[in-house]
Amino acid sequence: MMTSFQWYPFLADFYYIALAVLAVLTIALAFWKKMPDTAWRGAFLLLLVFLLLNPVFMEEERSALPDKLVIVVDESASQRIGGRDRVAEQVVESLKLKAEKIPGLETIVMRASAAGRAGKGEGTYLFSYLRDNMMGLPLSQIAGTVLVTDGQVHDVPADAGALARLAPFHAVLTGKKDEFDRKVTIVSAPKYGVLDEDIRISVRVDEFGRADRGMISLGIYQDGKLQETVPVLAGETRDFGFKVKHPGQNIFEFKIPEDKDELTVNNNNAPVIVNGIRDRLRVLLVSDAPHMGERAWRNLLKSDPAIDLVHFTILRPPTAVDPTPPHEMSLIAFPVEELFNRRLRDFDLIIFDRYQQYGLLLPHYFSNIASFIQDGGAFLMAMGTDENDMTLFRSPLGKLLPTQPRGQTQANVIKKAFSPSLTEAGTKHPVTADLLKQQKKAPWGEWFTSVDVDKERGTMLMTAADNHPLLVLDEVGEGRVAVLSSDNIWLWAKGQKTAGPYNELLRNLAHWLMKEPELEEDYIKAEASGYTITVSQRDIGPEAKIVQMTTPAGETSDVALTTEADGWMTATRTVEQNGIYRFSNSKREAFVVVGAAQNEEFTDVHTTEDKLLPLVAQTGGSMIWFAETPDIDLRMVSRNASRSGGKDWIGVSRNDAYTVDSVSSAALLPNWLFLLILLAGMIGVWWRESGIK
Repeated sequence: MMTSFQWYPFLADFYYIALAVLAVLTIALAFWKKMPDTAWRGAFLLLLVFLLLNPVFMEEERSALPDKLVIVVDESASQRIGGRDRVAEQVVESLKLKAEKIPGLETIVMRASAAGRAGKGEGTYLFSYLRDNMMGLPLSQIAGTVLVTDGQVHDVPADAGALARLAPFHAVLTGKKDEFDRKVTIVSAPKYGVLDEDIRISVRVDEFGRADRGMISLGIYQDGKLQETVPVLAGETRDFGFKVKHPGQNIFEFKIPEDKDELTVNNNNAPVIVNGIRDRLRVLLVSDAPHMGERAWRNLLKSDPAIDLVHFTILRPPTAVDPTPPHEMSLIAFPVEELFNRRLRDFDLIIFDRYQQYGLLLPHYFSNIASFIQDGGAFLMAMGTDENDMTLFRSPLGKLLPTQPRGQTQANVIKKAFSPSLTEAGTKHPVTADLLKQQKKAPWGEWFTSVDVDKERGTMLMTAADNHPLLVLDEVGEGRVAVLSSDNIWLWAKGQKTAGPYNELLRNLAHWLMKEPELEEDYIKAEASGYTITVSQRDIGPEAKIVQMTTPAGETSDVALTTEADGWMTATRTVEQNGIYRFSNSKREAFVVVGAAQNEEFTDVHTTEDKLLPLVAQTGGSMIWFAETPDIDLRMVSRNASRSGGKDWIGVSRNDAYTVDSVSSAALLPNWLFLLILLAGMIGVWWRESGIK
């Protein structure tokens, strides 16, 4: 029971202020006039104020609440090294037993966090975990917080801030001093490398807990094959040179042998993925007489920093006669021999944009272009809307094109408004699949002319009026070809009513022709977030629902993919091992690095007090190595104590928290007695002033 004395005034504050002013003036006047019985007048006024303030006695029935000791157990990956997880459980059981012997003290055990590995996995975040769970803790009862960890905590705040309500903070370290471990660190490595050019990767091998630095054998692997073994000095950074051999992911690994005294071998292997890319792609764009669509091609190719564009426009036929002297001409003659004989294979992609001046090219030039395609080059023909002659289609190049005009001597031009549409194959093919999202948001603008062609082979992605082929792709030998049977694509760049994804279509088409890996039909990709891997590939048919996963240990398993709404098939897997995982769909492969090679958790695995010591000292807590002090004493200390811990003891603060079960109150004087005292006081003052004896 708790008794207190409180005031419940009868009047508002204004009246008490007025009464106080009146009392001061009255007493001051009495002293100035030297009136008799001034003391009696003052006593009466004090009595009047006291009674009007209405003093009340309060009685509370209280129940004491127990103090809570929070124990946060670090369950990150590094805690499973060297039996630290078993030591942590010993610490928890010891503290719980000690807490049971202290009256009014209970423990709250929080584990941070086995479930968090799959979602994050890159480090130890004890204080983020505490912040996320503060709402579930009885803060008024917290007597202190004990962190059971190896000390490798990656979110230690410089100042306790809001977490001060959980202070004092204590740390019990689960490892041992002078632990020995080795690790391989990638100091620097490029993310991309140009094909057939050299790259540099800097590597360092570190040793912890050993005074004498020795030579260590470092095995160097490229795409799974051992390249060489070199001796390196611990703590020394070495540079190694490699040549990027193929486009896509190039895998480099650096491994050191296991030492019997090491804490863990998870960080003895450091893999690196370098994506091989081509150097600046060279594109030859040959246009006939200038037209609106020519600018669309030129602007697109010039805006791509990875493309070197060579553009020629044919302004007159070869039969035209111009008497202008050559030294007075601003333009050069079309360099047919230079482009289509000597320098043809310097290009990656050739585009004929409404090209009709076929008389400029001799038959062997067409043969050169055909050989260029079959040996791995790319060719795009964007047809015009004039009645073109058939020379190109009767050449060796024409035999490689996936379409043929229906006319025997001239191409027929269909002059009919239409809105380009995707075929079933076009909704899944990487060149046009992403365009479907835009079409659903806003209808595409109309085109008005197209060339009447038949599809001979290849894949038709878009159709024109009356379902005639508009965009057809094909693979020829090692190369690729495409035919766009209209030059109206520039209309999509004009206004809202005629808008359409012309940039996206032309860019995807050009990059597919040049074999951009991400635009391949069988492209597969894998990404890691902590220990969760997401593998994806384009939805290209029911036969591609399964991919094979190979773990760092060489174990294989099938992963079933689920079709998503955006044209991709995906699956997620939570894994345990660190290293490189390989995914294959029988045509292509994707690699992803998981665990020690890329997260903070294995950057440094030896036990340390350095990271937590500033916060522990700031809150007056204790830093204890459990291996040296297994018998930890638990003591109650005052909340205002300057020190709440030592090398072998942990102090918990007494909060004196309670709940109020019931409250009762009683006035100091009943109302009738209050009136009687007030009346007696008035009579007494009057009697003293009257002078009656």
